[in-house]
Amino acid sequence: MRRFKFQIHQLNVLQVAIILLICGLFFGALSANLFKDTFVAQLRNYQIAVFTDIYRNDIDYTGLFWYILADRMKDFILFWMLSITILGLPYMALKISSFGFYIGFFISEVTMQYGLKGLLLVLTFQFPHGLIYLPVAIICLYKGYELCRKIYHDNRGHLIGLFSILRPYLLLILLLALGLLVGSFLEAYAGSFLLKKIIHLFL
Repeated sequence: MRRFKFQIHQLNVLQVAIILLICGLFFGALSANLFKDTFVAQLRNYQIAVFTDIYRNDIDYTGLFWYILADRMKDFILFWMLSITILGLPYMALKISSFGFYIGFFISEVTMQYGLKGLLLVLTFQFPHGLIYLPVAIICLYKGYELCRKIYHDNRGHLIGLFSILRPYLLLILLLALGLLVGSFLEAYAGSFLLKKIIHLFL
């Protein structure tokens, strides 16, 4: 037991993040397979109704853009606010695990329903905006972890010098916010356009 605890403490932040992500993926895929008889039919009916609505109706691209941007910025602001508190590290661990769970569940559920064709749907849901969101998320997690450690490990949680610690991160946070703006634009316009074109294959 002591040896196991020692090995855990020897892991770096990247290794811990990968372990949390893999665990999330595993439990997401496991949940989708364990409970498929319970809700797969309901999910399929729901998806068909949503897909039909998307395919038949015109998309309000501007309204969708502002909705996506507001949703992404809300999570972004919450992340950085928690990164300067003692809740920062548990919150990051939760975000990584929940993201892995969602991806594992979604991929498993879609492939069970649509087979390999479902992977096309997965890619459509994540392209092209995922090319922006992924590096933004990785940088946020790495720098958020770094910031939280500086405040509560190197600085011992004292408020003295907090603003001097935060100052070098402000430009980066602004650039990441701009990245989210670009990603939201791509998701609302290009992503929804591609989804509308592909979705008829699943009706």
